[in-house]
Amino acid sequence: MGFSDIVWMGLIIAGTLYLLYRSVWKKKGHCAGCDSQSCVLKKYKM
Repeated sequence: MGFSDIVWMGLIIAGTLYLLYRSVWKKKGHCAGCDSQSCVLKKYKM
């Protein structure tokens, strides 16, 4: 495993952690497109 492989692996892991932070912890699991606490699609599903 060369140095460039380690750099690429670090970038991929950092990107994955950023996406998890943004979608799960920051928005607390809400839809990716909305910033509100209620999703319009969830209201109309039965």
